[in-house]
Parts: sequence; structure tokens; C-alpha cells
Amino acid sequence: MELKTQAVDRLLELLSPALAAELDRIVADMCQALEQDFQKRLQSAVREAEASFIASAEAQLIRAVADAKETTRKQVTEELEKFFEAKLADTVTQLKSEASSEQARLQEQLVRWRIFAETQRELAQASSQPEMLARFLVLAQAFAAGLGLYVAKPEGLALWKSRGQAVFPEIISDETTDPQSYFRTIEVRGKSIAAVCAVPPFQAEALDFLTSSLQYAIEVFGLKMRSPAPKPAVTPQTNTVPGPPTASGEAPAEPKAHADARRTARLLVSEIKLYHDPELKEGREHADIYRRLKKEIDLGREAYKRRVAAAVLVAHDYFHEELIRILTENDPSRMGAGYPGPLSSKDV
Repeated sequence: MELKTQAVDRLLELLSPALAAELDRIVADMCQALEQDFQKRLQSAVREAEASFIASAEAQLIRAVADAKETTRKQVTEELEKFFEAKLADTVTQLKSEASSEQARLQEQLVRWRIFAETQRELAQASSQPEMLARFLVLAQAFAAGLGLYVAKPEGLALWKSRGQAVFPEIISDETTDPQSYFRTIEVRGKSIAAVCAVPPFQAEALDFLTSSLQYAIEVFGLKMRSPAPKPAVTPQTNTVPGPPTASGEAPAEPKAHADARRTARLLVSEIKLYHDPELKEGREHADIYRRLKKEIDLGREAYKRRVAAAVLVAHDYFHEELIRILTENDPSRMGAGYPGPLSSKDV
């Protein structure tokens, strides 16, 4: 038994190196196989993880891009809406401003043309030259910041009246030149009788039209004053009893003829006062109005006699009456010793 045990031990001793080597080989093979399998599984897991990560990343990227697009779209839309709203508001404001300016310009033109249309009628309806000049100032004051109207005097053009805030000199020459101001003389029969002066801002075209209209109206007014009175129309005979004849044998004049004669006298005397106010003031102070204004009064008397019917001339001297009322301020002594007095029947 003991021999068998020793034999086995000896056999084992002989076999141990081989067995150990075999075991090491088997272990090494198994380790290699396990390593290879592990690597395969690891690579497969890595690939799966990579694929899953890539797929997840792509999905997230798509969602992020979509979200970014939506956010950007909303942001751009809001910005564009704000821009368009601001642009629309600016455009509407500009259009309203332009429309308001255009409306104001059209309204200004409408007022201008309305004034132009009324000018001739307004001036023609004036009952005297002072009234005509006053109406001109009212019509023209809308076209200048300051407006002055001058009338001819022996010493030059004297300021008659003005409108606006500007201060005008009392006396100017008819040759006045100022590139910054408006100046135009009014001439009748080649003689300067008045002038219009305006300070900026002014509308030269409008003032030219109104000044030309005033010049024309003054010429027409002068022609009316110098033309003889129209003959009364022949009316059919009626059964009315004629009034008593006047001292000169003329039939009595109608009330309208007397009213027309008074108006004509007032116009002629007012014109003398308008253009010769300084001489008139001197004549009042020295009680010699007729001596100073004899030429003008005699010319006015002749114009009055041409305009008024003989029956009215004989019946009443309205020209003398207006001379006393307007020139002397109801003080006949101011006319002076040389004044012939009212018209008599032999002077008609």
C-alpha cells in the first residue's frame, strides 16, 4: 500500500509540470476567448450606445432646430410687425400732415380767389375814393405782414393809412426802391396819385392783382365823375298834374335826382380832402381854404355841373353844402374872402 502511494506521488511529480503547463494553456485560451467575447460584446454595446446616442442627439437637434426656428420666426414676426406698425404710423402721420398742409394751401387759394372775385365789385361799390382806398386795405391786408397806402401830396407820397404791425415813413418818393419790400405806384393819366407799400412776408402776385384793380377802379371812378349826367328817360304822359316850374323855367327834379346830386357832390369834395389834406389843414388854420385849393375846388365844381341836371343845380347847391360840411367842418368863414359862395341861377 505504501509502495502504491509512493508510486502515485512519484507519478504526480513527473506529471505536475505537464499538467501545470496544460492548465496554464487552457486558462490562457479561456481568458483569450473570454477577452475576445468581452471585446465583441463591448464593441457591440458601444455601437448600440453610439447609435442610440446619435439617434437621440439627432432627435434633440431636430427638436432644438424646430424650436429655434419657431422662436426665431415668432421673434422676427414680432419685430416685423412692430416695424410695419411704426412705419405705417409714420406714413399715416406724414400723409395727414401733407393732407393738412394741402388743405391749408387749397383753403388759402380759395380765400385768395374769393377775394380776387370780390375785389372789382367791392371797389366799384365804393361811394368815394377814400372809401375805395379803405376797402382796398381791407382786401389786401391778408397778403402782407404790413401794408401801407400812400397818396400823392406836393411834397411827395404821404402815408394815408396802414395795416399790420409795420411802421411806415410818413413821406416817401415815388422812386422808392427796396428789394426786401413791395412797392408799386398807382398812375392815372400818366400821373402818380397813390402807392402801395408792403413789408415781408408778402404775396407779390396777389398785391399786383389788387393794386391793378384799384388803379382801374380809380380810373373808372374819375371817368364817371367827369362824364355828363345821363338825360332823363322820356316817360309816357300821364294824368298827373306837373309841379310848378322853377325860376329858370325847368321842370322840378325828382327826389332821386337830388339824392344823386348830393352823392356826387360828396364824392368830389371827399376826393379833394383825400389828396390835399395838408393844404386843407393850413387853410382851416388861416381861414383861406379857397385860396389854397381854388384850382381843385373849381375843377370839382365843373365836374359837378356836368354830372347834375340843370333843374337840381337851380334848386339847390349841394356842392357848396358839401364844401362847407367836409372842408370847413361847418364853418363857412374858413373858406376865406375869395370864395364866391353857392351857385346862383345865372351861373347854371
